[in-house]
This record gives sequence, C-alpha cells and structure tokens, in this order.
Amino acid sequence: MADQGATTPAPPPIDQPLYTMATIPSAASMAQRFIQVSDSPGVGVGLMYSDGTIWRSVAFQAQRVRVQTAADGTYTWVYPNAFASGVIPKVFVVAEGPAGSTDIYNAQTDGPPTNTQCKVRVTRGQQSVASLLGLTILSFPTTVGATWVSIVALA
Repeated sequence: MADQGATTPAPPPIDQPLYTMATIPSAASMAQRFIQVSDSPGVGVGLMYSDGTIWRSVAFQAQRVRVQTAADGTYTWVYPNAFASGVIPKVFVVAEGPAGSTDIYNAQTDGPPTNTQCKVRVTRGQQSVASLLGLTILSFPTTVGATWVSIVALA
C-alpha cells in the first residue's frame, strides 16, 4: 500500500538556453537535466534528457511561425523542414485580434495537414447585440481581413 503522506518529486527543470546540435554540453555535465535543441531558430525544436551518461531524445519535432494571413483570412504554410514521409503533424493555430477588439476570432486548419504544409483559416464574428423577440444575438460573421496568426506543427 502506498504511503498516503508521500509526495511525487518534481521533474528536473528544463535548462533555459536553446542549444544546437553542435553546442550540446556533455551528458555527464548535465546529469538529470532537460535541454531544448534546435539547429534553426523556431525550427525543429526537440527536448532531450541527460541520464548522466548519454543524451536521450524524449520529445517531438516542432516547427512554428508567426505570419499574417491574406485578406480572406487564409494562409498556406510550407514547413521550413518537411516532416518525414507519412508523418502528419498536429497543427495548432491561434489568431491575434487587434488590441481593444471585442470581436471573436476563430482560427482552424483548412483541410488536413500534410508532412510538407498546412493551410489555416481565420474567421471573425463581430460582437454586436441585437434584440429579436427577446433573444440576444451576440455574433455576426464579418470580413476578417489580414490577421496575425501563430502556428505550431508538432510530430
């Protein structure tokens, strides 16, 4: 039976600098530590763990970008480094509404992503209150215009 007063130890911290494959310190000097590794800023960031003897890759390949959509709210992102054949990344996209806006921005993938690219779409709902037979409607679709989005692809 487990000790009810026992606590789970906290995981080791992630070391703050972003290392490249050429600048990874020795595993012995970083025992029980996690590090982030990337050979290009924002591209292919992975997480590695040192057990004191060797480095082990423990996480994913990630790529990210911050871009502005076309006026219709769409953007096709061709990944700087294609994922391996047959590897379909999970894509996450967040739209950035202008400061002070009360509109609702929805960001989503537009069709399935591939190992080489994804297409995203942003839609915008204007928050207007219109009473109709005692009901309140809060969102009317409106033109989105060019919108900043942050996109992350993880595999």
